Amino acid sequence: MNGKLRAAIIGSGQIARLGHIPGYQKAGAEITAICDVNEMAVKQTSETFGIPRYYTDWKKMLADGGFEVVSICTPPFLHNEMAVECSLRGYGVLVEKPMGLTLKECDQMIEAAQKAGALLMVSQNQRFMAAHQLAKEILNSSMLGKPYLLHTVFGHSGPEVWSPTQQWYFQPGRAGFGVMSDLGSHKIDLIRWLLGQDITWISAFANTFEKSTELEDTAVISMQLSGGTLCTLHVSWAFRPDWDNSLEVRCERGVIRVPTEAIEPVYVLSVDKEGLRIESTHLCSTEDPSGWFGAVKAFVTAVLEKQPSPCPGSDGRAALAAVLAAHQSVVEKKVIHLG
Repeated sequence: MNGKLRAAIIGSGQIARLGHIPGYQKAGAEITAICDVNEMAVKQTSETFGIPRYYTDWKKMLADGGFEVVSICTPPFLHNEMAVECSLRGYGVLVEKPMGLTLKECDQMIEAAQKAGALLMVSQNQRFMAAHQLAKEILNSSMLGKPYLLHTVFGHSGPEVWSPTQQWYFQPGRAGFGVMSDLGSHKIDLIRWLLGQDITWISAFANTFEKSTELEDTAVISMQLSGGTLCTLHVSWAFRPDWDNSLEVRCERGVIRVPTEAIEPVYVLSVDKEGLRIESTHLCSTEDPSGWFGAVKAFVTAVLEKQPSPCPGSDGRAALAAVLAAHQSVVEKKVIHLG
């Protein structure tokens, strides 16, 4: 390896171009190959970013080698086969969320990585946003005490705006679910990670207000966590003209609010032992507002230093289990228990 990690990427869409490719470059890794079924698109991407080899057959790319890790930036229905094959060939895997379409797929991916002794990480980038890192630090301290209520929102005007050529978001066989999977996966993982609690009960309501699909474009999800915290999550592809990526946690001795925009400060209000209000604002770094680069850097560091996965397959599986339970709640109109 000569101290420099070499990476390959499957998929040349927006998340590869905006997140994974610059993320590897910023982390000091070398991208030696990229693959996409769209030859024109992958050729353009390879030329734009100076990637020496491009492919339209991902299995041929894996067979040719010349790298130690692979990023999987494809629609979710392809994640399982690709991740399993990569792991069994000994490559470290950074796979986009949602991890898969079923829990069985997640289990197969985890088993393959364990069998091969390869690192498997799910790219849950919201963990690596500077404001969320700060929020976790504060919540882990004794400043605010026990978390009682959490409310978070993730909404924008839809994936067709984010990535106009990628219509798979609206196709059940390729995406699995709609906005609950696309945006809900982010926030469900964030909730579990921030609070260090599992989801025990979940209920959801969903609707399709605008998009031409049978999948939901808007959902409201309620959760009870293993430590007793109550959570609400709103996700939507029908927000305009603004968007929302905010978070609020109300605790025993105060509240923390994370704003949508990275340029805005995190707000903390607490009371001391004498009951006096302590109010503070905290500006965070804006260099990586989506956490994409931080996720890739954490993956690269874990591989090079032989550390545990920063977001293991078990966490990706838990997020998908909650999405599946939310969908079940919508269909069956009842509260679902997660064992």
